[in-house]
Amino acid sequence: TLALLDQGLISGSNFLITILLARWLAPEQYGAYAIAFSAFLLLGSIHEALVIEPMTVLGPSWYASQRKEYLGTVLWITGVLGLVLVGVLVSVTLIAHHFAASGDLARALAGLCLSTPCVFLFWVARYSFYLEQRPGRAAAGSALYSVLLIAGTLSAFRRGVLSPFVAFVAIALAALGSAVFMLIRLQPVLKRGSNPGLRSVWNRHWHYGRWALGTAGMRWIPGNVSYALTGTLLGLADVGTLKALLNLFTPLGQVANSFSNVFQPYLSGVFGRGGRSATKAPVRLVTLLYFGGGVLYWVLVSVLKVPVLRLFYGGKFLESAHLVPWVCCGAVLTVVSYGPAMGLRAIQSPSSIFAAYFAAGAVSVVFGIAAIWLYGLAGAIGSFVLSGAAVLAVAAVLYARQVPAPVPNDCRE
Repeated sequence: TLALLDQGLISGSNFLITILLARWLAPEQYGAYAIAFSAFLLLGSIHEALVIEPMTVLGPSWYASQRKEYLGTVLWITGVLGLVLVGVLVSVTLIAHHFAASGDLARALAGLCLSTPCVFLFWVARYSFYLEQRPGRAAAGSALYSVLLIAGTLSAFRRGVLSPFVAFVAIALAALGSAVFMLIRLQPVLKRGSNPGLRSVWNRHWHYGRWALGTAGMRWIPGNVSYALTGTLLGLADVGTLKALLNLFTPLGQVANSFSNVFQPYLSGVFGRGGRSATKAPVRLVTLLYFGGGVLYWVLVSVLKVPVLRLFYGGKFLESAHLVPWVCCGAVLTVVSYGPAMGLRAIQSPSSIFAAYFAAGAVSVVFGIAAIWLYGLAGAIGSFVLSGAAVLAVAAVLYARQVPAPVPNDCRE
């Protein structure tokens, strides 16, 4: 319950801020925020693959007796990796400042340069409590982050200074304040030269996270490359509209991810006890559950699309309400793909996961360029739908090929 509360606080506050920014910012400003935030998701996926995910696996096993020393080493790795990624981001910001017609994008990226290392620090501190089996302390830090983020954003709006840059500064301050609060309680050992060594920890993180790094990059493309393509071919105002429409996928995706946190360990356990064929029936049930929930979500949001847009955005973006059912269609396809994807993870086939998201990314780029150029915003939504269909089809086919049908008991006899 505490772990779900922790995730709910983070997801809920971030979703609320995303909706409020869509209501309060001009479409061009919100489009700049959307592109910068998609860049953050790419940087965050790199950090998650090389730091967070290995930490949650290696920390309780290899470094269980050296948690404070290990956390200090992970903080050094986060600092170095953060500096490298921010350096790349600063270069991109300077290029955007030089070539972009609008200064909104450059200012948004400048704010992202400040918030990225703070958020990385916050993530490490938050997940460190899970290594100690203390999700309640992680939830306390997330609660502080939520309060600081919402209060900072509301304060900026009331003072009339809210912008993409200020929004990222609010994120930076909330993440930094929460991270310091949690690190004081964690008491990491930051002294260089203590065991475990920086080189050995990094080598283990890299060995574990390199496959996850490739998969994370492929997962980023379908949901985010359309922002860059739309901004290049159409404009920042259309990027803002696209972001506002794709926000409707967030509630369904968050619920599906929460269920996946329960289903994935169960499916992995089924594989461990009964082999690949034993996973077929539960994977089918999970996929049907996601399909049923997705269809229900599609019906509700499609029927109530105008009231939903009014509720979220105060009457903005109503001219694009006819695209909402297609957004929900792409969301359903993406969520249903979680079923066979979890099956592939359960049978320990990470290369198949990579292949599925590579296919979705290829569809997003190849089809997206032509579709956006020919059909504008509708083409961007169409690319989102086709990428969802691609990842579902490839994941389902690869899982079916690798998992034989269970042999009936009478046939074994």
